[in-house]
Amino acid sequence: MEFSQFFNHDMAIAGGFAVAAAMLRGFTGFGANLIWGPVLIFLWGPVEAVAIMGLTGMSASVQACIPEARKADWPEITPIVIASAIAGPLGVITLIHLEPDLVRRSIGAFILVIAAILATGWQYRGKRGLTPKVITGVIGGWLAGFAAIGGPICVLYFMAAPGPAAVQRANNMISVTILVPMVLVSLAISGGIGIETLLRSLILLVPYSLGIWLGALLFHMIPKELFRRAVLGLLMIIGVAVMAA
Repeated sequence: MEFSQFFNHDMAIAGGFAVAAAMLRGFTGFGANLIWGPVLIFLWGPVEAVAIMGLTGMSASVQACIPEARKADWPEITPIVIASAIAGPLGVITLIHLEPDLVRRSIGAFILVIAAILATGWQYRGKRGLTPKVITGVIGGWLAGFAAIGGPICVLYFMAAPGPAAVQRANNMISVTILVPMVLVSLAISGGIGIETLLRSLILLVPYSLGIWLGALLFHMIPKELFRRAVLGLLMIIGVAVMAA
């Protein structure tokens, strides 16, 4: 196997979408996999796509999360993380055993639902006891294992929490990042991560890291509402395209 064989047309497409997706992550703190997940599925299949998104996203996000750990509300995060750890492997099992075409269409449907929720501006306003935390963790963990899109579920919960915006952002970043290792371990045990997956992830880490830097830079330059509308529109288009293809 030659390393040069990975630099092809498919990798160029994946790299371009990696930049765009990571720009969203750098701008908002989440959402990258909603953008480039469907593209990776088209190129290399759902199992490979989830593995690449996990490996690349974790590598680019861990460093950014270290300073945020001191700001996070750990009593709020911990029950969600524990529930996610239980549900994540169940999502991986679903991913591996369903027909790839059904997985692809299901992910398209989930993207549409999440985009619609974000578009309405809905936020969780109920009680913040143990039960809603566990439910959030289970749904987020399962979606992370099944499609690597569990982050927005946690974000919808945390963004409605009382407290400073810095704490909300830290909760978002920590919870989204913590979802990833649990999924990767389950994928590795199931044989879903091979040498080709590792090499593709290593290559895509470069454009992904560039995108995160650009997104953080644009955060201070672009009107946030304009950017938000463009992203939501793009998500809906992608969701429909994935379901229809």
